[in-house]
Amino acid sequence: MKLRPLILLFAKISLVFTFIVVIAGSVVRMTGSGMGCPDWPKCFGHLIPPTSDAELNLMEGASFDKGMMMIYHDTLWVANENLKVNGGFIHEQWHKYPKHDYATFNVLHTWVEYVNRLATVLYAFPIMILSVLCLLLLIREKDKITFFLALFTDIMIGYEIWLGKLVVDGNLKENSITLHMFGSIAIVSLLLLMIYRHRQEKNRIVSDNTFKSLMLAMLALTFLQIMFGTQVREQVDIVAKISSDRSVWIDQLPIMFKIHRSFSILVGIIAIVLFLKYKKLSQSIWQVDTMFLLILLEILVGVILSYFSMPATLQPIHLLLGVLLFASTFYGYLKVRT
Repeated sequence: MKLRPLILLFAKISLVFTFIVVIAGSVVRMTGSGMGCPDWPKCFGHLIPPTSDAELNLMEGASFDKGMMMIYHDTLWVANENLKVNGGFIHEQWHKYPKHDYATFNVLHTWVEYVNRLATVLYAFPIMILSVLCLLLLIREKDKITFFLALFTDIMIGYEIWLGKLVVDGNLKENSITLHMFGSIAIVSLLLLMIYRHRQEKNRIVSDNTFKSLMLAMLALTFLQIMFGTQVREQVDIVAKISSDRSVWIDQLPIMFKIHRSFSILVGIIAIVLFLKYKKLSQSIWQVDTMFLLILLEILVGVILSYFSMPATLQPIHLLLGVLLFASTFYGYLKVRT
């Protein structure tokens, strides 16, 4: 069995799933569904979440298994034992959920968050297969680099899962988006390094040091811009709690938004200089072509968000474009640096 083509295949599948999980997480944030499931890893103590208020109400004759939740007097309660409601609320049968005081059920929010978690579970399968393949390659060919790339990927995914639990337990702690995005960028980078290491086409790209430096600068600027963007997204959530009128959100955002917006001008200037240098190369690099297209799309979506009252549907697209931009820039840099 040839391991390297399989590793390449599952690294690509894992990369696609990474993008899916990023967009799923962004939809969760866009719809305000982050606390749709107030516990973790279950949802209101259920493996499959409730679909109506009735499943969380203290109704006479209702049955609850140990660990299942119900909402009573705007408080989240957890069953201490398997029970059937008989005679209303009996305190000895329940304990108050200790990790936060959020006690709201919204079926849309619950199922958006649940689908997000399902996407993460599905994501684990190609990652596990990839890890096993890399371990076999270590045993068979002593390829330590590939093994450690897989190991660090597993560690970062574990970090993302752990962070997700902390976020839910802490009722959406501040900076959670930025920390999650940092982990996602790390996973994307590790998978791209693995894909590059096991790629089938290995033609040499001839470029000068200036072009390489510009690609590295674009990579660094893209990463910083994504981090700035996640900070802005955190602040949008705060503003949204004050006013539901999207037309006034931009005016209420602090200075980080202006930094993020102004920084895009620098990205655009570097992109223009890079494009002029790229046209002088004798070879075409599709990742770099994609990078320029994504820059244009990202700027266009950013302008619409800034000047047209932040359309909700464009927020996940803006984030996904940013991650795709980083991925294409990173892989393009790998191809020109050697």
